[in-house]
Amino acid sequence: MTSNITPITTATNGADTTTKPERPRHGLPALREREARELIGLGLDALHEASQVGHDMHSVLYGENATASYPQLEAQLTETVACLETAEHYLFMLGSVFEEHANRNRPPQAVPD
Repeated sequence: MTSNITPITTATNGADTTTKPERPRHGLPALREREARELIGLGLDALHEASQVGHDMHSVLYGENATASYPQLEAQLTETVACLETAEHYLFMLGSVFEEHANRNRPPQAVPD
């Protein structure tokens, strides 16, 4: 017969060293945690794409066969800026998740700030 009882061990100073199993998070905290992971991923992906398009522009402007097609470069510039704005959007959303978490951990106030 097996037992699910966690043995109690003591440290040399007599303190209890057992660790309680962490309860899985549910509800809104679990959702916000997943949201934070996804938002940082999306934000970094958007920055990466902006970097890639910017690198392509750099290659056209400084390459050995620098025959710059300004309408094409203008379109790439527009795309780079859109990627940066998208990254900013995701990162601001991530900031609001952090802010909500900080507010949730504060004691309630009688009068909001």
